[in-house]
Amino acid sequence: MVKKLKKAVVLLNMGGARNKDELRQFLKNMFLDRRIIASAWRFLLSPLIVSLRLNEAWKNYALIGGSKIYEHTQKLVDKLNVLLEGEYDVFFAMRYTRPKIAELLALRGYDEVLLFPLYPHCSSTTTLSSFDDADRFFKNEHTKVLKIEHFFEDKHFNESIVKSIKKHHKEGAHLIFSAHSLPLSIAKNDTYKSHIKAHIAILSEMLALEGFNFKGIHLAFQSKLGPVKWLEPNLGEVLRRISPKPVVIYPISFTVDNSETDYELSIYYKNIAKDFGITSYEVCEVQNSNDNFVKFISEKIKRSF
Repeated sequence: MVKKLKKAVVLLNMGGARNKDELRQFLKNMFLDRRIIASAWRFLLSPLIVSLRLNEAWKNYALIGGSKIYEHTQKLVDKLNVLLEGEYDVFFAMRYTRPKIAELLALRGYDEVLLFPLYPHCSSTTTLSSFDDADRFFKNEHTKVLKIEHFFEDKHFNESIVKSIKKHHKEGAHLIFSAHSLPLSIAKNDTYKSHIKAHIAILSEMLALEGFNFKGIHLAFQSKLGPVKWLEPNLGEVLRRISPKPVVIYPISFTVDNSETDYELSIYYKNIAKDFGITSYEVCEVQNSNDNFVKFISEKIKRSF
C-alpha cells in the first residue's frame, strides 16, 4: 500500500505591528535583512534606525488601531483549510514578526511543503527574502519544498482584482496602480518593476475588454524611506498632475490589507489628494479573504503539488 504524503502550504507575508513592541521587532528584523541592507553595517544601522523611527511610525499605526494583516491572513487560512478539506494543511508565517516560519514546528511532520508568498510580483526584498527564511528552516530537513515565485499573470487572480476595481469605476476617473517603491540600487537588479508593468498591462486590457475605460491609467510608487533615490513617480506627484479629477487607487503590490493600505493610502495620501483639490478619492479593496481569492489560491495549490 502506497503511503499518502502529508502536504502543507505556508502563506508568507511581511508582517505588521499590533502594538509598539511588535513594531520595534518588525523594524529591527527588517533592517537586519541582507536583502534590505546588504552591507554588514546593518548590524549597527538597524538599532539606530529603530530608535529614530519607532515613535513616529507607531503614531501612524495607532491611527488605524494597529495592523490588521494578522486578522485578514488568519481568515484566509481558515477558509482555505475548510475548502481544501484536509488534503493540504494551510499555515501562515511572517518574515519580520511572529509567527516566524521557524516557529511552525509542525511543518517537520510533512513530506511536502509549498511556500506561497502573498506577493503577486517577485522581488528580492519580499519573495526571495521570505524564501531565505524558509531555506534556513528546511536546510537539514528531508521535506520536499516547493515554491511559487509570482502569480500576477494568473487569469483567475486578475479577475478578482478587476471585480474590485469595477466597484469603484466612475465616469472621468483616473485609475492609479500604486506599488510599494524600492531603492534604485535594489530595483536595477530586480524583476519587481518589470512584473508590475506587465501586470498593469494585463489588467488594463481586461478592464477595456469589459468596457471599463478610465480617463487615464497610471503607475505610481509609495512608501519610500530615507535620502536614497527610489522608483518614481511618487504617488503624491501623480496625484498633483491629475488633480482635480476623480481618482481610484488600486494597491497593486498587496493582496492583504496592512499599514500601507489602511494608513498610507487611505489616510495619508487621501489628505494629500484633498490638498490638491481632489474631492473624489477612493481606494479599492485588496483581496484579503474574499471568496474569489480563496478559490484562486486553492486551485493554485492543487496545481502546484
